[in-house]
Amino acid sequence: MSNSRSITSAAELRGVWPALFTPLLNDDPKRLRNSIDYAKAKLIIDDMIAAGVTGIVPVGTTGQSPTVSPEQHLDMIRFTVEYVAGRVPVIAGAGSNSTRESVDMIQDIQKALGPTAVLCVTGYYNNPPQEGLVSHFETLSAETGAKIVLYNVPSRTVSYLEPETLIRLAADKNIIGLKQAIDFRTPGKHRDDTAKVIAGTKGMDFATVSGEDDGVAAILELGGSGVITASGNIPELAKIFLGIVAAHGAGDAAKAKSLQDDAMPFVRAVFSRKNPIPLGTLFDSPMFQPLVSVRETAGGEALHAELLQFIRDKAPSLKKYHASI
Repeated sequence: MSNSRSITSAAELRGVWPALFTPLLNDDPKRLRNSIDYAKAKLIIDDMIAAGVTGIVPVGTTGQSPTVSPEQHLDMIRFTVEYVAGRVPVIAGAGSNSTRESVDMIQDIQKALGPTAVLCVTGYYNNPPQEGLVSHFETLSAETGAKIVLYNVPSRTVSYLEPETLIRLAADKNIIGLKQAIDFRTPGKHRDDTAKVIAGTKGMDFATVSGEDDGVAAILELGGSGVITASGNIPELAKIFLGIVAAHGAGDAAKAKSLQDDAMPFVRAVFSRKNPIPLGTLFDSPMFQPLVSVRETAGGEALHAELLQFIRDKAPSLKKYHASI
């Protein structure tokens, strides 16, 4: 499409990329077949672009990728690309634990939108070995030719891309980056592994970004290049993350760490229940089953009230989604 804009190299995978939340209409009380609230999605996108984000990632796990229908998945990506209209680049969520399904999804995206970079999660539930993960991602590359960003999130997939595997995959010309969602802030295996990947891919067309919103400053210190962020849907926080990137680029590590501290109330608000439940409250949107609203969880009424107060105190840009604020 003439107005589409994607990335083609690791050099472009830097900065702040919110993983776009997919808001829903209240048109199915069973939360089985709700429609996407595209009017609300436009507001979210406009606010993020106005905040200065580098790019947007629709229909990742924050975008309810496990629960939207296949038709909604493609429609939301198409809508995002068309509405963004080249203002920022877009990386489409297209991961699956089935190689065939992920190939089909990427090819459907390409047919609808042309060449589009994709974010692909590691295999989940079927727990493939390292050789299976290599085969999976190399097949996605060979069958589609898409530029691929790997998503390593073992806390959700129980599937871990070891550093040697990542360095091997980085040699593929279509695999250009990694969203690393492990605890690389704390000394230990995960920090060592992340440093090994960044060092081992130096000079290659491959970039590593944080998948942990409390680790933006930390990934930059290790040699990473930015963040793909769930809580970055909040414009006030997106600006803080951009400040962290700018401070690091200016060589001001102390300021970057201070801004990371400023970000923590936002990160805690979004992750106060397993992501992305609080985002549903912050944007006054239902969630597809099996996710529930904050109010339906233990102590949910109190947390709901806390989140509304958080909006009043820290995130006034979200007031427009709530009639009672």
